[in-house]
Amino acid sequence: MAKQDNKNPLAGHFRTPKLYTELPSGSQYYKDDIIDHSMKEHAVYSMTAKDELIMKNPDALLNGDAVIQVIESCIPSVKDASKLFSNDVDALLVAVQGATFGDDIEVTATCDKCEKEITHILSVEGVLTTMSTLKDSYEFTTESGLLIQLQPFSYKSAIKAGIANFRSTRSLQSIAGIEDEIERIQAFNENFSELAQLNFDLLVDSIKVIRVKDTEDNIIEVTDYVQIKEFMENCDRAVGRQIETFVEEIGKIGINKKMELSCDKEECGSEEEPYTFESEVNFNPVNFFTAS
Repeated sequence: MAKQDNKNPLAGHFRTPKLYTELPSGSQYYKDDIIDHSMKEHAVYSMTAKDELIMKNPDALLNGDAVIQVIESCIPSVKDASKLFSNDVDALLVAVQGATFGDDIEVTATCDKCEKEITHILSVEGVLTTMSTLKDSYEFTTESGLLIQLQPFSYKSAIKAGIANFRSTRSLQSIAGIEDEIERIQAFNENFSELAQLNFDLLVDSIKVIRVKDTEDNIIEVTDYVQIKEFMENCDRAVGRQIETFVEEIGKIGINKKMELSCDKEECGSEEEPYTFESEVNFNPVNFFTAS
């Protein structure tokens, strides 16, 4: 009796890579259990039918599970997408979208004059080849001599911020319906305090290490989250502002989210000389994939 071959006869019809991309981080920040460092460019496969269904699950999109599962499915060299930086996730989402639907990405923005919704086509290849890259490290020295080293936001932090903003929007909608003015102000203040606390936590999360000299000029490295948080709660506001500025600049690195659009509506411009304006592309997966 012939030995049965367990190889799937359909294997020749499995997905193949549609494109390759580098990461804004260059993979340099990650350990081997997060991403495969043996390749500079990462193979990107199209989404499967299962992936597409996952990306249409509102709850999974909101908590980030959908994006994590789809990235690990479409980029096999990524072993743990939950630990990627937000900068890299943005780039990989664009790459997956391109591998699945083609090079053209349809994006929309609102004209800043007439508020008309404008549709524009971007090239996936163009977006990926023009993205900026992260430096090896980001650090600065405070006036008191502390060396503070920062890192980009993790995707988990970005998800926390997204969920908080979603809840805040829902809260503001319900607050508007409160008739009693005192209750309305109190609810608004509570909502504001919750967002302020989140922004503070994100700043703490962005600190990788703080180096300080002891009385004998030995360098002590502080990486403990609780100790860093206590420092942030008690340091001079100028230090917090410096960290906030650095974090904002780091967050802009990667794919260029700004684009130039034109509006030919009569009150803005004309077909011969349309009105041009700059807008930011929303690569949020909640509408980035479901609208495709």
